[in-house]
Amino acid sequence: MYTRKYFSLLTICLILLSLNVFSQIVLQGVITDNGAEYLGNGAEPVANALVTLTDEADPSRVFSGTTNEQGEYSIQITQTGIADDPSGTPGNFRLLQNYPNPFNPSTIIGYELTSPAHITIEIYNVLGQKVNTLIHEFQNTSGHVTWDGTNDMGQGVPAGLYIYSLKSGGKRVNRKMLLIDGHQGSGSASSSPSFSQKHADNTMLKNQLSDQYTLTVTGDNLATYEQQGLEITSNMIVDVTVTRTLLDIDGNVYKTVKIGDQWWMAENLKVTRYRNGDAIPHVTDNTAWAGLSTGAYCAYDNYYGNATTYGLLYNWYAVDDARNIAPEGWHVPTDEEWKELEIYLGMSQNEADDTDFRGTDEGSKLKSTSGWNNNGNGTNESGFTALPGGYRSNIDGTFNKVGNRGVWCSATEYSSARAWDRVLYYNNSDVYRGYDNKRNGFSVRCVRD
Repeated sequence: MYTRKYFSLLTICLILLSLNVFSQIVLQGVITDNGAEYLGNGAEPVANALVTLTDEADPSRVFSGTTNEQGEYSIQITQTGIADDPSGTPGNFRLLQNYPNPFNPSTIIGYELTSPAHITIEIYNVLGQKVNTLIHEFQNTSGHVTWDGTNDMGQGVPAGLYIYSLKSGGKRVNRKMLLIDGHQGSGSASSSPSFSQKHADNTMLKNQLSDQYTLTVTGDNLATYEQQGLEITSNMIVDVTVTRTLLDIDGNVYKTVKIGDQWWMAENLKVTRYRNGDAIPHVTDNTAWAGLSTGAYCAYDNYYGNATTYGLLYNWYAVDDARNIAPEGWHVPTDEEWKELEIYLGMSQNEADDTDFRGTDEGSKLKSTSGWNNNGNGTNESGFTALPGGYRSNIDGTFNKVGNRGVWCSATEYSSARAWDRVLYYNNSDVYRGYDNKRNGFSVRCVRD
């Protein structure tokens, strides 16, 4: 009598809970980039980003979606870690709704195939645990299979919500069904429910009430975004801003920033190979460096620890090499592209066309808020985060002015021996436009094609 009352009560509770389970919660929103940060002229939608929700109480429950061309995503949250697909048509097969549903003691699961295929039909409980495999073989035609409410060992399972899943060719479709007044406990009506069954039921109910999630956004050339403790108890809209990044052939990842209409690296280049995989010669000897007329790189003071902060130094021959020093989709800026940046920061066209020290506070807007000697830091209003990486002399190959000066190459020649560049100094806030010997070792920033 006690057992019958217990299972009747449990069945009623499961049916009530299942009403909530069948009414899915939907999380949706738009993923945009950091193009509106700092002085960028506007954010852009991020396509093909993977948006993932992980239940913090049960990490096996994971839901995900991918953004479309407009950066939009939509994720359906079910009470299992197995996402339901109401369309039931992912490819050359279709999974039909079981009948009857709810059911007791058995139900029929139908499927349709447009061509012969190897298929698997499995049953899962609300904890995402596999209960039974009904079909795992090659099928020539459409058909159906009956599930009698038992597990793989032929034992009856408790009443509740179950997921039945059809997969074929690497694709999967899932649907939900409800078993009422299950078989578990049959044949032992005089005994009370076991501790293990009570524990399983409590675990199931607890999982169904979970509402704390970790939201993660990942994708190509995106810094991973993570938001913990996101409470989701009903349909929600969550828009996210992510930071675009850049990957070079060596695997170095760079932050990027949009300034006006231009996307710039927000860190100095530190690649050691051209885009085609060829090594850029690493030259440490001072005399050898001063005599070069081919591409080369080095770290300041030949100490690679400096590259972590300041990036590497390159002569202009490496910048101009047809094998391309910049990552795919990016390039070393021309003198005109530097001018575009400076004009957007407030410099006049006449000032931009001039040489030597130009502008008023454009240099301060480019400089980092720390790292410059004698408190010569900038406001970094642009997000460019320029640091004083110093330079290597074309005359004798010595290293100079780290902490006081930063010098950046352009891709534009001034003469057969010289090329345009940009210089920031610790003791003023403007920008120096100069033309220096191509054998000098300078920092490199890249701009997006």
